[in-house]
Amino acid sequence: MVECVINHQETYNIDGILFDKDGTLIKFSSLWVRWAQRFVDVIASKADMNVSGKHELAESLGFHYTDGTWDLQGPLCIGAPDDLMTIGAMILYKKGFPWNEATEIVGGALQEVDESDDWKKTIEPLEGLLNLLKKAAEKSLQLGVVTSDHRENACKHLEQLQIDHYFNSILGDDMVERGKPFPDMVYKSCEEMGIQPERALIIGDSNGDMILGRNSNMLASIGITSEIDNTSTHLKDADHVIEDYDSIKL
Repeated sequence: MVECVINHQETYNIDGILFDKDGTLIKFSSLWVRWAQRFVDVIASKADMNVSGKHELAESLGFHYTDGTWDLQGPLCIGAPDDLMTIGAMILYKKGFPWNEATEIVGGALQEVDESDDWKKTIEPLEGLLNLLKKAAEKSLQLGVVTSDHRENACKHLEQLQIDHYFNSILGDDMVERGKPFPDMVYKSCEEMGIQPERALIIGDSNGDMILGRNSNMLASIGITSEIDNTSTHLKDADHVIEDYDSIKL
């Protein structure tokens, strides 16, 4: 059991912490905005889309192609890879492509972008994260990752940042029958770590993560504000909101 203080105010006695990945462990812009721009470029090339078509596709995925901003409640930020594939295919279908051809184009684009390792040059952790992980390891606190990304991708990203060894459980959307905000990932992760959800915190950057914590009967849901929007209006179900990991003391 470890004493955890949030914002120098609330104290919890915990056995573990679960983290979302993108926007929570990893700076969202350092990985997914560049990935999404490349995804759109490849689809546009394969489908012979013009500039306006690229911008329409980007907006449908939940980000602005030109300035790299994103919707904190959009599919790129919250959705799973399969969601992005479906949206991309639907855009092509609406432009006259047969559904099977649309899915083939988008699937091929997704594979091409995922096989590229350009993201390794830009991926960054959030401020204060490394210090928190080191302190948690010193105190033998159980740590897990529950992400809407696929587990294979999550492991690659954490390995690139050299932080994968801190986590006792890493689960992706593809590892459970029901993704967020259903409690399946939390239950499975806590089982792997040998702890109870009622003795653990969850940290995430979306309100879906906050609802996940509530649905799983976790001790508290901690929202971390986005690098593009320091407000917390979208984290309406959070028990606490932090700006960075220096706000958490173990």
